[in-house]
Amino acid sequence: MKEGRQAVNYYALASKRALTIIKGDTKRSRYGCEEGCPFRCLISKDGKTEGFKIKTLINNHTCEEAFFNPRADSTTLAKYFRNKLQNNPKYKVKDMRGELENNFTLNVCQSKLKRAKRMTLEKLEGSFIDEYNKLEAYAQEIRRSNPESDVVINISKDALAEGKTQFLRMYLCFDALKKGWKRGLRPLIGVDGTFLKGRCKGMLLVALGQDCMNSFYPLAWAIVDKETSRTWSWFIELLKRSLDLKDGAGTTFTSDMQKGLVDVVDKVLPGAHHRFCMRHVESNWCKKWRSGEMRKLMWWCSWSSYDEEFKDQLKKLGQLSEEAARDLVNFPPRAWCRAYFDTQCKNMTVDNNFTESFNSWILVPRGKPIIKMLEKIRVKVMNLLVKNENKTKTWGANGVSPECMNLFNDWRSIAHRCKVEFNGYWGYKVSDGEDRHTVNLEHKKCTCRLWDLSGIPCPHAIKVLIHKKVIPETKIHWWYTKEAYILTYKHKMQPVRGERSWKVEASHAMLPPDVVKQVGRPKWKRDREPDKARKRKGEWSQSRKGTQMTCRNCDESNQNAKGCCKEKSTENASMKGKSPMMESNSQSRIVGQEDDLQQIQVATQDFEPYGPNVGNEEDPPLRPMVYPESKSWVEKLMARSVPTGTRKISFTGDHTGVSVPTNLSYSPVKTTWKGKKAVSSGQLQMEAKKKKNQNGS
Repeated sequence: MKEGRQAVNYYALASKRALTIIKGDTKRSRYGCEEGCPFRCLISKDGKTEGFKIKTLINNHTCEEAFFNPRADSTTLAKYFRNKLQNNPKYKVKDMRGELENNFTLNVCQSKLKRAKRMTLEKLEGSFIDEYNKLEAYAQEIRRSNPESDVVINISKDALAEGKTQFLRMYLCFDALKKGWKRGLRPLIGVDGTFLKGRCKGMLLVALGQDCMNSFYPLAWAIVDKETSRTWSWFIELLKRSLDLKDGAGTTFTSDMQKGLVDVVDKVLPGAHHRFCMRHVESNWCKKWRSGEMRKLMWWCSWSSYDEEFKDQLKKLGQLSEEAARDLVNFPPRAWCRAYFDTQCKNMTVDNNFTESFNSWILVPRGKPIIKMLEKIRVKVMNLLVKNENKTKTWGANGVSPECMNLFNDWRSIAHRCKVEFNGYWGYKVSDGEDRHTVNLEHKKCTCRLWDLSGIPCPHAIKVLIHKKVIPETKIHWWYTKEAYILTYKHKMQPVRGERSWKVEASHAMLPPDVVKQVGRPKWKRDREPDKARKRKGEWSQSRKGTQMTCRNCDESNQNAKGCCKEKSTENASMKGKSPMMESNSQSRIVGQEDDLQQIQVATQDFEPYGPNVGNEEDPPLRPMVYPESKSWVEKLMARSVPTGTRKISFTGDHTGVSVPTNLSYSPVKTTWKGKKAVSSGQLQMEAKKKKNQNGS
């Protein structure tokens, strides 16, 4: 009977007739049309079989088409839009309503269409609770299809004490990704956490590597309830076991200074090095210091590769504001400045952008139920491994990463401005501007530390290698070669069978985590910090909504230079008495002068993260970030003065390349209370623990 009624609903929708039920129960349903219309349809139980059939059908209509149809209920509309919503889950309700009106001349209220869309998506994605009942079966299927993969599911202890089985956390690390990490990737791991957008609220913790093309390489991911010290400790412990990190020696972590993560890495992996994302440091530091000139010097402090260069840039920042320089070194320079980075991972990145790229890459799966989300991520990673392996076909004959060669060519152009002054058995003195660097070819080191940090010969090393008639490309580290890249993506993840092949048992059933209904409309985008980046706040965005415009010609508000009345009146007065030919010639001369001036400005301007002359403007114009690091860095190094080598640069750092910043011009800002030095509560607790341990020992 249910199928028969559904068929009549489809007929009413297609024929645009408002059918009504004359009589309906569990055994029969009689349909009619408007009064006076001869249409009749009777569906009743078949006496010979267990089914139902249409026994009477008079398919004649004398009525007009209906604009409102009671047969177009939410269940019928949900089945009608099933295929479209399956292909495009973001198919809007207003588009659904417009399609019904165009195709069937039918008016349906918005609430009914919302209900139909929700019913369709729930059926397509499966039951929310049923996903967790199949989670253990899904984990067993991954272990079967991808042997030696790590799949861990934790159950809530509090719920277990009450006699319930409730999901708490889940960790995934495939064997193919572990092998790619061990055989071809540099030992750099970026960790980050992002929120889930579906009905299942929580956090997704990810660990990523970075290949020689500067693309992210997923290592492991986990679903947790919150981003705390406990969850990070659990995730790092499992990651340590999966990748066989031991005490972390030779491995470098980079993060956004998440809650509890810094202490967890120091505790679980005491031998590992930890870097901070410079963009995260920038967002915190720029809450107070927003000048474009200060921001420029802050980035040059981060890009400084040796101690003397960092101190020079810090002094320039201190000349603008001593308090700003103290606030900057309040973040430990060892974590964000290249001059104090370790040189074992051969990666000199100062940001954590590749983890943000991964979070954006899985934006759609993050809004699905747990198994659908994990499957979407697995399939995307599986396809990524195949796609990246095929990239080696476009590499040059030298078998080195194109990204590496781009940086090498930039440094080679800088090397022509250097000067080799003295050479010993393995050491060479190279002058670059005011600094005199020492290059050691035996240990592949230079006092500028760029060769040590990146594994790519720096400009000074390239100058020396050319001087010795050695091909500089042969000294690039193995991690940038085609062989290493193929070994990284050689191992593939195996497909997983569908749900029908899973062994779902009643003992595997578990409850979903507690879902707390939040007040207001559900959020699909994360709440950004007000000062995380000025352009995100609207000051550098494309939208000018809420911005008061000021004319640069007359300094009057609520108008711009294009519509300035004074400018137009001046132009009209100057053009009076000129012929059209003279006017065109004058305009061409002005344009040519502007082009020449623009070229001079581009050639002489220094790096400005958000456009030129930002620091000199009280109300800066709306500009996006247009200067990448590589371009600005090369431009500044190319603009150095004639090499004199008046200052000798020495080797620093231990066997890992790490050094401690000493004798800085400015010290970190200390905690104060009413203008006097003070001690925080955390420092008091640490001192109390130390005294307690000393007394106990």
